Amino acid sequence: MNAIPRLPPRSTRGRSIPVRPQRAEADPVVFLPGLFMTSDVWVPICQTMGLRNRLLLDLPGHSTGETAAQVIEMLHGDRWLDRMETRIAEFSGGRPVHLVGHSTGGLVSLLLAWRAPQLVRSLVLVGAPITGHRDLPRDLGASLMAHDYAGRWSMPLLWRLGLATRNNFERTMATVMPRAAARNVPDEMRQSLQRCTPEAVRQFGKWVLEQDVTATMERIDKPCLAIIGRNDSVVPAQHQIKLLHHLPQAQAQLVPGGHLPFVEKPQHFARTLRGWLSLPHDTQTAG
Repeated sequence: MNAIPRLPPRSTRGRSIPVRPQRAEADPVVFLPGLFMTSDVWVPICQTMGLRNRLLLDLPGHSTGETAAQVIEMLHGDRWLDRMETRIAEFSGGRPVHLVGHSTGGLVSLLLAWRAPQLVRSLVLVGAPITGHRDLPRDLGASLMAHDYAGRWSMPLLWRLGLATRNNFERTMATVMPRAAARNVPDEMRQSLQRCTPEAVRQFGKWVLEQDVTATMERIDKPCLAIIGRNDSVVPAQHQIKLLHHLPQAQAQLVPGGHLPFVEKPQHFARTLRGWLSLPHDTQTAG
């Protein structure tokens, strides 16, 4: 970590006024949300922590105006990952970033760290799966998402219903967190999701279900913190702990809450993340 330079006092009308030393610029941090969410979900915790040098990215299909055909094309040959790498490099000016990924965003963070290790200083995985299918509970939503005929017709209906009102949105979010915590999810996310194309989201969801990054994880030699909600019912703790067996520099921390601890217990999560970001993380990539 660079030392903070000490500047000489400046003089005004014969009085010496000490100049506060300039703080070293904080390391850049990139946040990725989970499936069926947008980057708006990260805004409150970023504000709580006072993180300014940050980039919030959305997953394919989760941006306004993206069509299903565009998402299918992006997923072919992993072109969307190329675009993400370019956006991260432009944002950070080539400096390595801390990647903070929730759920599917954590899985994507692992892929980015494997493909472009020079862009990554550390990984923070929150409720993250390492596969899209094995060892995870398969609910009705996942089954519909995987089935082309049923999913193509049912998802738009469920999408509109779940996002139609704030109350409907909170009831939907309460399937993965306590209802009281669901009230903390910013309404900007509901509004952003309303502008998404449900079939585009479903196409990316199908891609997620087919993923398994287990074989590549041993080559990701980056400091990694897995933040695991004790009551996570979406990605069970035992699945997340598998990270420790495959990533050379992984460690885990159990925290209060479930699948979205940064929404359910924001103050505790902020302390955990702030502590991790304050570490030097100077380990060199093996290779």
